[in-house]
Amino acid sequence: MWNNISNYLEKFFTIIPPKKFYQGEIIKVLNEILNTNLSESDAEYHHGIIYIKSNNPALKNEIFLNKEKILRSLLQKTKNIGVKDIKF
Repeated sequence: MWNNISNYLEKFFTIIPPKKFYQGEIIKVLNEILNTNLSESDAEYHHGIIYIKSNNPALKNEIFLNKEKILRSLLQKTKNIGVKDIKF
């Protein structure tokens, strides 16, 4: 019984702050859809907007072309994130 409780409580010792969680999910979706290798430092999430910190014109083009797909995928993976836009 104590083993079950300790396993349950262990989840709360490694809580990821929401902003960091969303940032990680955003990067996962971008890498999956765009077939890139972005790191968490390449994007930020503030008040419903994803800011991409890359000046790569090819990446900007790919994001622009796949913007709706990216936003839809983020909505499915993170129900309450409320991403409205992607900016550079």
